[in-house]
Parts: sequence; C-alpha cells; structure tokens
Amino acid sequence: MSGEPAVPAQVLHDGVLQGLAVARIRLGRALAGAGPLPREVGEELRELLDGEIAGLRRLIAGAAQPGPVEPAAEPDVPAHQDLPSALAATAAHLQSATGVRIRVDNHTTASGSWAGNDLVAYRIVREALHNTARHSGAAHAWVSLASSRSRLVCVVSDDGHGFQPAQGTAPRAHFGLGASYARARAAGGYLAVRSGGDGTSLTLSLPREPRPAPDGRSRR
Repeated sequence: MSGEPAVPAQVLHDGVLQGLAVARIRLGRALAGAGPLPREVGEELRELLDGEIAGLRRLIAGAAQPGPVEPAAEPDVPAHQDLPSALAATAAHLQSATGVRIRVDNHTTASGSWAGNDLVAYRIVREALHNTARHSGAAHAWVSLASSRSRLVCVVSDDGHGFQPAQGTAPRAHFGLGASYARARAAGGYLAVRSGGDGTSLTLSLPREPRPAPDGRSRR
C-alpha cells in the first residue's frame, strides 16, 4: 500500500478541519477579552463557518455521486494569481484570526500564474503555518520563498515552544506533517524539520517541475 493518506481524510484535514481550527482560535481570543463578544467578531465567525459548511456540502455531494472516487480530489487552486500572493493572503488571514505575526519574504520572480510544483509548495507551507497558529504558542512566524532554474525552496520558521519531529510519523499525533512529508516525496523533493525550545524551522525543497506519475500525469 502507498504511504499517502486516504484522500477523503486529507481533504477534510486540509479544508474543513483547518477552517474550524482557525475559527476556534479566533473565538478563544475574543472570549479572552473583557465584555460581551463584539458583533464584528460574531459576523466574522459566521462567515468562516458558512464557508466550511459550504465546503462540507460540496464534499458530501461529490461523495454521493455514483462511480469511483477521483484520486485527485484535492482542494482547488487558490483564488490568487500565483504562489507568493496566495501565501501572503494565507499569512494575513491567519495573523488576523490568531494574532500570530507572520512575515512573508518572497525572493522569487512573480510569475502571475501557477506553474510546476507551486501548488504542492502552497499546500505544504499552508499546513506549516496552520500548525504554527494552532499548536506552537508562537508570537511570530516567518516564510521565505526562493527559487533557481531547477529548484523551489520554502522555509517556514517560528519562535514557538517546538515539538519532537521524530513523532511526526504517528498519524494521530501529526497527520498533517506526515501528509506533508508524503507530498514532498511524491513531487520528487524533500522536507526537513528542526524543532526545539527556541522554535521550529521547516525547509521544503522541490524541483520546479512535477515528477510524472505512473499514469503519465503530473503529480500535484
């Protein structure tokens, strides 16, 4: 059997679960303040929950269709023109919702489109940022993007309390991290994680172009 996680579980984790986790953090921050819940926070949470409910309905509707489940049932390409703009938007959203200050430094040339392994990189970096916001207790996080003609390198770091990366293979403990390792390998790249009391650093290196899958299609 492949080391890849089951597609339905991965779709739920990357979409609905992450959205609900952000909503929970936002609610916790609001409840920690004095006085009643501000109306604008309630409206923001309702918008977040409406989006996740719509996503669940799409997933249920797709699963209810007759025939085999498509193996590539992944979240859609983000509604941004390229990888740097999508990561900047993700960072801004998480910073607003969770209070973690996130800086994105882009050292690539803006392409204005999605190409090569950009989508793989986006999913792995987004997962790392969500993990930082949910689990690390960090006050700050940093994302760096760099590329050459043949490689794309992304580094995500934070000043949180860290964890033990060796436990990342335990699916119940770090499902998302295990999936990130699998995605990097499937794309022909690698993922390295260093974590300790001074924070966590994740380095992702991918070939610019996807590695063909056995059926001849590009892996995403």
